[in-house]
Amino acid sequence: MNLVFFPVYVALLHYPIRNREGKLVTTAVTNMDIHDISRSARTFGVTEYFLVTPLEPQQQMVGRILDHWRTEKSRQYHPDRFEALERVRLVANFENVKDAIRTVHGQDPEVVMTDASPFPNSISYADYRRELEERKDSGVTKPLLLVFGTGWGIAETFYPEVHRILAPVYGPEGHGGYNHLSVRSAVAIILDRLFGL
Repeated sequence: MNLVFFPVYVALLHYPIRNREGKLVTTAVTNMDIHDISRSARTFGVTEYFLVTPLEPQQQMVGRILDHWRTEKSRQYHPDRFEALERVRLVANFENVKDAIRTVHGQDPEVVMTDASPFPNSISYADYRRELEERKDSGVTKPLLLVFGTGWGIAETFYPEVHRILAPVYGPEGHGGYNHLSVRSAVAIILDRLFGL
């Protein structure tokens, strides 16, 4: 069953982020963040993927990478990569993400945060997928924004933006097992759990 009947967006935050000491930081964008998440976004029907960083040098670097892959030569040489990277939008802050979605849809998205740590009010993937199926059946088309963090997770200053929190992704070892996926892997797994066949 195809669940992507309403606009689904992904945002990767590089600020506000916690470091290992719990301090508020801005993390660095990696080339893999750009390429791998855009390919997952394209695979699972995400409308747009927002890369969020306030740092101008990082914005310039991302801009150069996107400019390279958005040329006609790149379209001809690697059309799959070109198609995925067309979905990437670079923005300076989360307000820019909401503004962009509001401009297109006339309403704010439902903001769904992901985190590797458990939250008491988190929802399982099975339950949230069921909820999305019910929305589809009732004709609800509110945009959905899945927000992913970097570093040691999204800082608490962001929490007032959040409507729902997804449970962590656990492997067969469960809650007490190894739990340190790359954000790129987490994005692919979560999109598949919510929208995969």
